Amino acid sequence: MHLYAMLEIISRMDTTKWKSILVPMPVYRQIKEIAQIEDRTISGQLRKIFNEWKEDRAREARELDSA
Repeated sequence: MHLYAMLEIISRMDTTKWKSILVPMPVYRQIKEIAQIEDRTISGQLRKIFNEWKEDRAREARELDSA
């Protein structure tokens, strides 16, 4: 996609609902590959990764509290 086309899409994006983020290309490629394997969109894969991260932190906090 050409830069001007991308800028046009970004300029029309509802920034109250969506945000663009920058990630290194190797990370992007890995997320994209996993998303394809798991039949998700890239944004869906990022949501899944983030939710799993939050669950892991909550579980770690509970384990520390009970120790």
